[in-house]
Amino acid sequence: MEISRRDQPRQDTVALVRWSKKPGENPVIKFIMSSIFGLILCLFLMIILPGLRSFGAVVLFTFFFAAILTAPAVSAKRRFMRGLTKRINDTIAEVTSSPGDHLSVKQFRNMAKSGEKLPLLVSGVPGLNLHAARASTLEKNAPEKWVAVFTVIPPDNGTASFDRLLAAATNAGPDTTSTNAA
Repeated sequence: MEISRRDQPRQDTVALVRWSKKPGENPVIKFIMSSIFGLILCLFLMIILPGLRSFGAVVLFTFFFAAILTAPAVSAKRRFMRGLTKRINDTIAEVTSSPGDHLSVKQFRNMAKSGEKLPLLVSGVPGLNLHAARASTLEKNAPEKWVAVFTVIPPDNGTASFDRLLAAATNAGPDTTSTNAA
């Protein structure tokens, strides 16, 4: 079985978290669908309950019915985003060695929507970006797949100076070290 080029990660990125979002998970859509179902249910209940035979009662019943059915979806989405943001913040603190750098849930949600990159300092040195991107899927009705990644940006002179340091260390040989045991 051959792995396609699309499935292979880029060499300068590290995936932190992957998650998927189903098309029906939007609380607004769930509220609208629950409202329609609540309105139909209220129309049937009007036959039995005479108290629902006014316009105000129908509106109140429909609204509260939809709100009760939508509330668990909203709290589950908030709980999921808090957990996802906590996991990303733990990784940021571990990689950058500064626990003060962290994202709020709102910042992370905006970053995922806009696709902007958050530059991070690793021990005071720039060169690491955090961003969330939508992963491509081949199926038509598949859930949206997202991934939060670190992207490494090498400094302008970083690779050349490292190559010189490596060459100096390999040319020095074992006799030039100062840790010889006497």
